[in-house]
Amino acid sequence: MFLVMGSGSVGSLIGGLLTREGYNVFMIGREPHITITGASGLKIQGLIDKKIQPINAGTFDYIYPIVEMLNDEINYIIFTTKAHQTRQAAEEILPIVCRHTTVVSIQNGVGTEEILQELYPDNLVLRGVTSIGVSRPKPGVVEYSGKGITQIGYANIEEKEKANQLVQALSNSGLESELENNIQGAVFTKTIVNCALNPLAAIHQVKNIEIYKQKKLREKATALANEAWAVTKKLGIKLLVEDPVEYAMSVIKNTGENINSMLSDVRNKKKTEIDFITGKIVSFADQLDITVPHNKEVYKEILALERSYTK
Repeated sequence: MFLVMGSGSVGSLIGGLLTREGYNVFMIGREPHITITGASGLKIQGLIDKKIQPINAGTFDYIYPIVEMLNDEINYIIFTTKAHQTRQAAEEILPIVCRHTTVVSIQNGVGTEEILQELYPDNLVLRGVTSIGVSRPKPGVVEYSGKGITQIGYANIEEKEKANQLVQALSNSGLESELENNIQGAVFTKTIVNCALNPLAAIHQVKNIEIYKQKKLREKATALANEAWAVTKKLGIKLLVEDPVEYAMSVIKNTGENINSMLSDVRNKKKTEIDFITGKIVSFADQLDITVPHNKEVYKEILALERSYTK
């Protein structure tokens, strides 16, 4: 059985496609999306046009009533919550996590798997990275706009076996997936892209393409990516691309019409994932005595935006 923890855009797509393929899936998410999904099914549109029923789903507010039903049945828990929600979400489902359950983080940012391993010390915890393009235009509906690749990491034979089983399930469900033995390289490759793109788009309230088209924004994005790259090199992490700055620019261009998740969070007056993206780069830079003025600047700006609408 698969439990998808945080069934927003990415989680709903993964859970929905696994369900379509016949896997036993339970999706936990927020109102009203998850209630509509559970009652009426999940509508996937875009690259796939499909209404998927039935969807086994429940809200974060009603996890405990399903504890007995799920206990000793969960093979994989896939975390797709926002990075800053990881600890709270993981603590809420502690009673239904068994020793044989494999826990997987397919989330943005750096360090979410460390939180999960801390809370589940006896469980196998895997890290994943995805580049699929998906959004949620309204409750009960996800827009699947970009195939992308989902990479599942491993560090030893036991992890490789569990990671490969998950890759096969995702691939069978129509999601292009692969094993990745340098998963931290994948995490930081994506993080450099996110550092260059997400805060700028959120601050300036623009789609991705404007970061590429507008000279000043492109120069700023380049500076942000270069700083993050310098930190990554100092950490000794081998990236999956030779030039992550060039790669970041290509991703920004190719996803031009997207409204990235940080911009969406700011528009919806929600907490962003800035602490796990730019915040991590700034923290590492301070520890390594590296100057990252551009990343510090946008980090402070996003935090100020959050303070303007959150308590």
